[in-house]
Amino acid sequence: MYDTLKVTICNSLCLIKGDNMKKVIRTLFSLAVCSSLASAGSYYNVAFEPKKDRSAFEKVELSFNVDLTFTYQALSNTFTPSDGTTQQPIQSGLILPTADLDINAKVMKGFNVKLETMLSSHHHNETYVKGGYASIDSLDFVTPGFAEGFMNQATFKIGVDDIDFGDAHFRRTDNADVFHNPFVMNLAVESYMQAGFIELLYRVPVIDAFFLAGITNGQVNPDDVKKSEGSDAYSYYIKLGYDNQLDDDLRFRATESIFYVRGTSKNSLYLGDKAGNVAREIFNNTTTTAGNDFGTGWKAISGYKDLTVSMTNVFTKYMGTEFFGLLEIADGADSTDSSVKMLHYSVEAVQRFGEHERFYAAARYENAKTTDQSDPSDDKLTQIQATLGWFLSEHAMAKLEYIKQERKNFEEYLGGTGKFDGFMVSAAISF
Repeated sequence: MYDTLKVTICNSLCLIKGDNMKKVIRTLFSLAVCSSLASAGSYYNVAFEPKKDRSAFEKVELSFNVDLTFTYQALSNTFTPSDGTTQQPIQSGLILPTADLDINAKVMKGFNVKLETMLSSHHHNETYVKGGYASIDSLDFVTPGFAEGFMNQATFKIGVDDIDFGDAHFRRTDNADVFHNPFVMNLAVESYMQAGFIELLYRVPVIDAFFLAGITNGQVNPDDVKKSEGSDAYSYYIKLGYDNQLDDDLRFRATESIFYVRGTSKNSLYLGDKAGNVAREIFNNTTTTAGNDFGTGWKAISGYKDLTVSMTNVFTKYMGTEFFGLLEIADGADSTDSSVKMLHYSVEAVQRFGEHERFYAAARYENAKTTDQSDPSDDKLTQIQATLGWFLSEHAMAKLEYIKQERKNFEEYLGGTGKFDGFMVSAAISF
């Protein structure tokens, strides 16, 4: 009876006819109703650094994770280029669905490997490898009990993945992986990098604190054997954090992160996402440096040879009410030693409600400003987002978001000023 009811409802909804917008809404609603009839579970988890893997090892264990996201874009955009070109108009419609496939393997005691593949993304429509890494929670493969006292609280992470700088990268959409992001769109300014790295995470449970140190070559496709100016410069980053579940209802977390590099020719911080932005064709004048794949994000001071960045994050969750704040200060210099500074901050609030917190409303305000020694006017960006979310089941969710972004004095990046606003609708499955 239960299965028959699900099939009847799903088929009835999908047979309704209408224009494209109505079809999309009905398709998403059909998915929502069908998934909501599934059994309840724990749908949401705030995840930051992972816990240690202390499980026993008997044989190689293999598992897979698949993400699939459909997005409907209803945005309008305007910008004023300085080169006299005209803007190509955009319209509402479905955009390329995104998909991921991750392969996880436990190969030894305390030794786990992950291979991440993007089956479809907005920057690469074809399948390609995002990266892969090993998490090492035990050095017993050296000799049983080797450095056991230290490794009881330590984790090494080695490979190509998102470097653990700041906390915002834990709450972003990563191609088709959208479940940890309360919003549809990411921050406009993201100090986010996918690159080869080595990290050490050390926990201090007695004071609910941790320390992380990492080094990266700044490249997702390393070419360090080719000698060029700045090719041998590495970036260093650290994070100090406090994270405590104070009682059943209240969790508090605060972290301070520092990123430092000098004389590099391969700094991709602020332009490190290889998947492209969620929205498409926003600032689509191809004669500018905005491009079509990364137009909604701001590269800010990416590519500078010298860069020092400080990021402070605060997270708190009391029952169903959640707050996340970001304050970022950056100071850099380009190849001519012209200096640039950036002040970036964002605040977001999420109210979760219903059984298992399956529904939520979220709002975010973001502001960024750069001061460039070679540019008399400051570049400024503001972005606001308001989102409704629904965890349809443990493995499916839907979001509806209003977003508005404005840019001023972007003479080089956009050839003047620009803005976009409108709605984004997404439906995602992860299993």
